[in-house]
Amino acid sequence: EVYNREVIEEYTIHLINSNRPFTFAILDIDNFKYINDNYGHLYGDIVLKQMAAAMTKILGNKAVVGRYGGDEFIIIIEDVVDYDQIWNIFHDLLGAPQYLEDKRLVELNMSVTLGSARFPLNAKNIDDLFELADKALYRGKMKGRNCFIIYLPEKHADINLKTQRDRIINPSYLHTKAFYSLTRSENITTGIREIINFLGDYYMIDHICIDTGEGLYFNYYHKLCKRRDFKPLPKSIVRPAINPAMDLCMINYITEEESTTTKINNVLYKENITALLMCNISVYGVDYGIIRAEICSIGRGRIWQDDEKVVFLNLAHMIALILYNQNKKIEDL
Repeated sequence: EVYNREVIEEYTIHLINSNRPFTFAILDIDNFKYINDNYGHLYGDIVLKQMAAAMTKILGNKAVVGRYGGDEFIIIIEDVVDYDQIWNIFHDLLGAPQYLEDKRLVELNMSVTLGSARFPLNAKNIDDLFELADKALYRGKMKGRNCFIIYLPEKHADINLKTQRDRIINPSYLHTKAFYSLTRSENITTGIREIINFLGDYYMIDHICIDTGEGLYFNYYHKLCKRRDFKPLPKSIVRPAINPAMDLCMINYITEEESTTTKINNVLYKENITALLMCNISVYGVDYGIIRAEICSIGRGRIWQDDEKVVFLNLAHMIALILYNQNKKIEDL
Protein backbone atom coordinates (compact mmCIF):
# COMPACT_ATOMS: atom_id res chain seq x y z
CA GLU A 1 0.00 0.00 0.00
CA VAL A 2 1.24 3.48 -0.88
CA TYR A 3 -0.28 6.90 -0.22
CA ASN A 4 -2.26 8.83 -2.81
CA ARG A 5 -1.22 12.15 -4.32
CA GLU A 6 -3.19 14.33 -1.92
CA VAL A 7 -1.75 12.68 1.18
CA ILE A 8 1.84 12.74 -0.05
CA GLU A 9 1.56 16.45 -0.89
CA GLU A 10 0.09 17.21 2.55
CA TYR A 11 2.89 15.26 4.18
CA THR A 12 5.50 17.18 2.20
CA ILE A 13 3.99 20.53 3.19
CA HIS A 14 3.82 19.37 6.82
CA LEU A 15 7.56 18.60 6.83
CA ILE A 16 8.34 21.97 5.24
CA ASN A 17 6.22 23.86 7.77
CA SER A 18 7.90 21.91 10.58
CA ASN A 19 11.32 22.76 9.07
CA ARG A 20 12.25 19.07 9.07
CA PRO A 21 15.03 18.24 6.59
CA PHE A 22 14.16 15.54 4.05
CA THR A 23 14.88 14.21 0.59
CA PHE A 24 12.14 14.44 -2.00
CA ALA A 25 12.36 12.03 -4.96
CA ILE A 26 10.35 11.25 -8.07
CA LEU A 27 10.60 7.65 -9.30
CA ASP A 28 9.53 6.87 -12.86
CA ILE A 29 9.04 3.40 -14.36
CA ASP A 30 11.05 3.35 -17.58
CA ASN A 31 9.23 2.65 -20.84
CA PHE A 32 5.91 2.13 -19.07
CA LYS A 33 4.02 3.21 -22.20
CA TYR A 34 5.56 0.26 -24.02
CA ILE A 35 4.11 -2.12 -21.42
CA ASN A 36 0.63 -0.56 -21.69
CA ASP A 37 0.71 -0.51 -25.49
CA ASN A 38 1.94 -4.10 -25.90
CA TYR A 39 0.43 -5.91 -22.91
CA GLY A 40 -2.63 -3.81 -22.09
CA HIS A 41 -3.56 -1.40 -19.32
CA LEU A 42 -4.65 -4.22 -17.01
CA TYR A 43 -1.11 -5.59 -17.13
CA GLY A 44 0.15 -2.06 -16.57
CA ASP A 45 -1.92 -1.83 -13.39
CA ILE A 46 -0.31 -5.05 -12.16
CA VAL A 47 3.12 -3.52 -12.81
CA LEU A 48 2.24 -0.43 -10.77
CA LYS A 49 0.90 -2.44 -7.81
CA GLN A 50 3.83 -4.82 -7.71
CA MET A 51 6.36 -2.02 -8.17
CA ALA A 52 4.79 -0.18 -5.23
CA ALA A 53 5.04 -3.33 -3.13
CA ALA A 54 8.67 -3.84 -4.15
CA MET A 55 9.60 -0.26 -3.22
CA THR A 56 7.95 -0.45 0.21
CA LYS A 57 9.70 -3.77 0.84
CA ILE A 58 13.10 -2.28 0.01
CA LEU A 59 12.58 0.97 1.90
CA GLY A 60 10.85 -0.46 4.97
CA ASN A 61 10.48 2.33 7.52
CA LYS A 62 13.20 4.47 5.94
CA ALA A 63 10.82 6.41 3.72
CA VAL A 64 7.23 7.19 2.74
CA VAL A 65 6.03 6.26 -0.76
CA GLY A 66 3.12 7.82 -2.63
CA ARG A 67 1.60 7.32 -6.06
CA TYR A 68 1.69 10.65 -7.87
CA GLY A 69 0.12 9.74 -11.21
CA GLY A 70 0.75 7.72 -14.34
CA ASP A 71 3.92 5.73 -13.76
CA GLU A 72 5.40 8.17 -11.24
CA PHE A 73 5.86 7.69 -7.49
CA ILE A 74 6.98 10.17 -4.85
CA ILE A 75 9.43 9.06 -2.18
CA ILE A 76 10.10 11.12 0.93
CA ILE A 77 13.03 10.24 3.16
CA GLU A 78 12.63 12.18 6.39
CA ASP A 79 15.71 13.48 8.25
CA VAL A 80 18.08 12.19 5.56
CA VAL A 81 19.86 14.72 3.34
CA ASP A 82 23.41 13.35 3.39
CA TYR A 83 24.51 12.62 -0.16
CA ASP A 84 26.14 9.25 0.58
CA GLN A 85 23.15 8.03 2.59
CA ILE A 86 20.75 8.97 -0.19
CA TRP A 87 23.06 7.35 -2.74
CA ASN A 88 22.92 4.02 -0.90
CA ILE A 89 19.13 4.10 -0.57
CA PHE A 90 18.59 4.95 -4.23
CA HIS A 91 21.09 2.31 -5.30
CA ASP A 92 18.93 -0.28 -3.55
CA LEU A 93 15.79 1.13 -5.19
CA LEU A 94 17.21 0.56 -8.68
CA GLY A 95 16.82 -3.13 -7.90
CA ALA A 96 13.07 -2.83 -7.28
CA PRO A 97 12.08 -4.61 -10.55
CA GLN A 98 13.89 -7.73 -9.32
CA TYR A 99 11.41 -8.00 -6.43
CA LEU A 100 8.28 -8.14 -8.59
CA GLU A 101 6.17 -11.16 -7.69
CA ASP A 102 5.04 -11.89 -11.24
CA LYS A 103 8.13 -13.39 -12.87
CA ARG A 104 6.75 -12.52 -16.31
CA LEU A 105 7.34 -8.88 -15.37
CA VAL A 106 10.94 -9.60 -14.40
CA GLU A 107 11.51 -11.03 -17.88
CA LEU A 108 10.56 -7.65 -19.37
CA ASN A 109 13.88 -6.28 -18.03
CA MET A 110 12.10 -3.34 -16.47
CA SER A 111 14.01 -0.49 -14.88
CA VAL A 112 13.35 2.72 -12.97
CA THR A 113 14.82 6.23 -12.96
CA LEU A 114 14.89 8.57 -9.96
CA GLY A 115 15.44 12.29 -9.56
CA SER A 116 15.66 13.97 -6.18
CA ALA A 117 16.10 17.29 -4.38
CA ARG A 118 16.66 18.09 -0.72
CA PHE A 119 14.89 20.38 1.74
CA PRO A 120 16.03 22.92 2.78
CA LEU A 121 19.38 22.52 1.00
CA ASN A 122 18.01 22.88 -2.55
CA ALA A 123 14.52 24.33 -2.15
CA LYS A 124 12.29 25.95 0.46
CA ASN A 125 8.81 25.07 -0.85
CA ILE A 126 7.00 22.16 -2.47
CA ASP A 127 6.78 23.68 -5.96
CA ASP A 128 10.54 24.23 -6.15
CA LEU A 129 11.21 20.74 -4.79
CA PHE A 130 9.06 19.28 -7.56
CA GLU A 131 10.81 21.33 -10.21
CA LEU A 132 14.32 20.46 -9.08
CA ALA A 133 13.53 16.76 -8.61
CA ASP A 134 11.94 16.81 -12.06
CA LYS A 135 15.10 18.35 -13.51
CA ALA A 136 17.17 15.61 -11.89
CA LEU A 137 14.75 12.97 -13.22
CA TYR A 138 14.98 14.47 -16.71
CA ARG A 139 18.77 14.35 -16.51
CA GLY A 140 18.52 10.67 -15.58
CA LYS A 141 16.21 9.99 -18.54
CA MET A 142 18.58 11.72 -20.92
CA LYS A 143 21.51 9.73 -19.52
CA GLY A 144 19.76 6.58 -20.63
CA ARG A 145 17.41 5.70 -17.72
CA ASN A 146 17.99 2.97 -15.13
CA CYS A 147 19.82 5.41 -12.86
CA PHE A 148 19.29 8.02 -10.14
CA ILE A 149 20.27 11.68 -10.01
CA ILE A 150 20.64 13.63 -6.78
CA TYR A 151 20.17 17.30 -7.64
CA LEU A 152 23.33 19.39 -7.47
CA PRO A 153 22.99 23.04 -8.54
CA GLU A 154 26.43 23.17 -10.15
CA LYS A 155 25.45 20.31 -12.47
CA HIS A 156 21.70 20.56 -12.96
CA ALA A 157 20.55 24.15 -12.45
CA ASP A 158 20.71 24.99 -16.18
CA ILE A 159 18.54 22.06 -17.31
CA ASN A 160 15.44 23.23 -19.17
CA LEU A 161 12.44 20.94 -18.80
CA LYS A 162 10.51 20.10 -21.95
CA THR A 163 6.78 20.71 -22.24
CA GLN A 164 4.40 17.97 -23.35
CA ARG A 165 4.26 19.61 -26.78
CA ASP A 166 8.07 19.51 -26.97
CA ARG A 167 8.02 15.77 -26.23
CA ILE A 168 5.58 15.15 -29.08
CA ILE A 169 7.43 17.16 -31.73
CA ASN A 170 10.97 16.19 -30.66
CA PRO A 171 11.50 13.23 -33.05
CA SER A 172 10.30 15.22 -36.06
CA TYR A 173 12.32 18.25 -34.99
CA LEU A 174 15.52 16.22 -34.62
CA HIS A 175 15.20 14.68 -38.09
CA THR A 176 14.55 18.13 -39.58
CA LYS A 177 17.46 19.59 -37.63
CA ALA A 178 19.80 16.92 -38.99
CA PHE A 179 18.60 17.44 -42.56
CA TYR A 180 18.95 21.22 -42.37
CA SER A 181 22.38 21.04 -40.76
CA LEU A 182 23.69 18.79 -43.52
CA THR A 183 22.05 20.54 -46.47
CA ARG A 184 21.93 24.21 -45.50
CA SER A 185 25.37 24.69 -43.94
CA GLU A 186 28.11 26.26 -46.01
CA ASN A 187 29.67 22.80 -46.45
CA ILE A 188 29.18 19.24 -45.27
CA THR A 189 32.07 19.50 -42.79
CA THR A 190 30.35 22.34 -40.95
CA GLY A 191 27.00 20.54 -41.14
CA ILE A 192 28.29 17.26 -39.67
CA ARG A 193 30.06 19.02 -36.84
CA GLU A 194 26.98 21.12 -36.07
CA ILE A 195 24.54 18.21 -35.87
CA ILE A 196 26.87 15.89 -33.95
CA ASN A 197 27.55 18.58 -31.35
CA PHE A 198 23.83 19.33 -31.14
CA LEU A 199 22.85 15.67 -30.61
CA GLY A 200 25.61 15.19 -28.06
CA ASP A 201 24.31 18.08 -25.96
CA TYR A 202 20.66 17.16 -26.54
CA TYR A 203 21.01 13.50 -25.54
CA MET A 204 23.81 14.12 -23.00
CA ILE A 205 26.08 11.46 -24.50
CA ASP A 206 29.70 11.23 -23.34
CA HIS A 207 31.30 10.82 -26.75
CA ILE A 208 30.16 10.87 -30.39
CA CYS A 209 32.39 10.51 -33.44
CA ILE A 210 32.69 9.13 -36.95
CA ASP A 211 35.02 6.13 -36.96
CA THR A 212 36.56 4.97 -40.25
CA GLY A 213 38.48 2.12 -38.66
CA GLU A 214 41.69 4.07 -39.26
CA GLY A 215 40.87 7.25 -37.39
CA LEU A 216 38.23 9.20 -35.46
CA TYR A 217 36.66 12.33 -36.93
CA PHE A 218 34.21 15.01 -35.71
CA ASN A 219 34.75 14.06 -32.08
CA TYR A 220 32.21 15.45 -29.62
CA TYR A 221 32.90 15.24 -25.88
CA HIS A 222 30.29 16.07 -23.27
CA LYS A 223 31.46 18.71 -20.81
CA LEU A 224 31.37 16.16 -17.98
CA CYS A 225 33.32 13.56 -19.97
CA LYS A 226 36.91 13.51 -18.74
CA ARG A 227 38.25 11.20 -21.45
CA ARG A 228 39.86 12.27 -24.71
CA ASP A 229 41.77 9.08 -25.57
CA PHE A 230 39.23 7.12 -27.63
CA LYS A 231 40.58 4.80 -30.31
CA PRO A 232 39.20 3.53 -33.64
CA LEU A 233 37.36 0.20 -33.56
CA PRO A 234 38.85 -2.35 -35.98
CA LYS A 235 36.57 -3.12 -38.93
CA SER A 236 37.03 -6.83 -38.22
CA ILE A 237 35.30 -6.22 -34.87
CA VAL A 238 32.65 -3.77 -36.08
CA ARG A 239 31.28 -5.64 -39.09
CA PRO A 240 30.17 -8.81 -37.21
CA ALA A 241 28.62 -6.67 -34.46
CA ILE A 242 26.36 -4.58 -36.68
CA ASN A 243 22.98 -6.09 -37.50
CA PRO A 244 22.87 -6.06 -41.34
CA ALA A 245 19.09 -5.79 -41.37
CA MET A 246 19.17 -2.67 -39.20
CA ASP A 247 22.59 -1.23 -40.08
CA LEU A 248 23.27 -0.65 -36.39
CA CYS A 249 24.59 -2.17 -33.18
CA MET A 250 23.17 -1.31 -29.77
CA ILE A 251 24.76 -2.23 -26.44
CA ASN A 252 23.07 -0.94 -23.29
CA TYR A 253 25.55 -1.95 -20.62
CA ILE A 254 28.74 -3.98 -20.55
CA THR A 255 29.73 -5.70 -17.32
CA GLU A 256 32.84 -7.76 -16.67
CA GLU A 257 30.82 -10.94 -17.24
CA GLU A 258 29.39 -9.65 -20.53
CA SER A 259 32.85 -8.63 -21.75
CA THR A 260 33.55 -12.27 -22.57
CA THR A 261 30.46 -12.82 -24.75
CA THR A 262 31.65 -11.11 -27.97
CA LYS A 263 34.82 -9.61 -29.36
CA ILE A 264 33.36 -6.12 -29.44
CA ASN A 265 32.20 -6.37 -25.82
CA ASN A 266 35.71 -7.41 -24.86
CA VAL A 267 37.29 -4.47 -26.71
CA LEU A 268 34.81 -1.95 -25.29
CA TYR A 269 35.20 -3.24 -21.74
CA LYS A 270 38.97 -2.85 -21.93
CA GLU A 271 38.43 0.72 -23.17
CA ASN A 272 36.01 1.43 -20.27
CA ILE A 273 33.14 2.04 -22.70
CA THR A 274 29.99 0.85 -20.96
CA ALA A 275 27.30 1.51 -23.59
CA LEU A 276 27.45 1.94 -27.36
CA LEU A 277 25.22 2.77 -30.31
CA MET A 278 26.85 2.59 -33.74
CA CYS A 279 25.38 2.94 -37.21
CA ASN A 280 26.82 2.15 -40.64
CA ILE A 281 27.56 5.13 -42.84
CA SER A 282 26.99 3.30 -46.10
CA VAL A 283 24.98 3.56 -49.30
CA TYR A 284 24.90 1.68 -52.61
CA GLY A 285 27.46 -0.77 -51.28
CA VAL A 286 30.00 1.95 -50.40
CA ASP A 287 31.17 1.93 -46.76
CA TYR A 288 32.38 5.22 -45.25
CA GLY A 289 32.67 4.14 -41.62
CA ILE A 290 30.35 4.28 -38.62
CA ILE A 291 28.81 6.83 -36.28
CA ARG A 292 29.65 5.97 -32.67
CA ALA A 293 27.69 7.27 -29.69
CA GLU A 294 28.93 5.97 -26.36
CA ILE A 295 28.89 6.17 -22.60
CA CYS A 296 32.13 5.80 -20.70
CA SER A 297 31.13 6.55 -17.11
CA ILE A 298 32.15 3.66 -14.87
CA GLY A 299 29.17 1.80 -13.42
CA ARG A 300 26.68 3.36 -15.83
CA GLY A 301 25.12 2.22 -19.08
CA ARG A 302 22.36 3.66 -21.23
CA ILE A 303 19.04 2.19 -22.32
CA TRP A 304 18.97 3.39 -25.93
CA GLN A 305 15.51 4.55 -26.96
CA ASP A 306 13.83 3.96 -30.33
CA ASP A 307 13.90 7.65 -31.24
CA GLU A 308 17.65 7.81 -30.55
CA LYS A 309 18.34 4.79 -32.74
CA VAL A 310 16.27 6.18 -35.62
CA VAL A 311 17.80 9.67 -35.40
CA PHE A 312 21.39 8.36 -35.51
CA LEU A 313 20.58 5.81 -38.21
CA ASN A 314 18.98 8.44 -40.45
CA LEU A 315 21.90 10.80 -39.82
CA ALA A 316 24.34 8.07 -40.91
CA HIS A 317 22.34 7.44 -44.10
CA MET A 318 22.13 11.16 -44.92
CA ILE A 319 25.88 11.59 -44.49
CA ALA A 320 26.51 8.56 -46.70
CA LEU A 321 24.27 9.93 -49.49
CA ILE A 322 25.97 13.32 -49.45
CA LEU A 323 29.44 11.77 -49.49
CA TYR A 324 28.42 9.51 -52.37
CA ASN A 325 26.98 12.37 -54.43
CA GLN A 326 30.04 14.54 -53.77
CA ASN A 327 32.43 11.65 -54.40
CA LYS A 328 34.20 12.27 -51.09
CA LYS A 329 35.43 10.25 -48.11
CA ILE A 330 35.32 11.19 -44.45
CA GLU A 331 39.08 11.69 -44.60
CA ASP A 332 38.58 14.38 -47.30
CA LEU A 333 36.44 16.59 -45.07
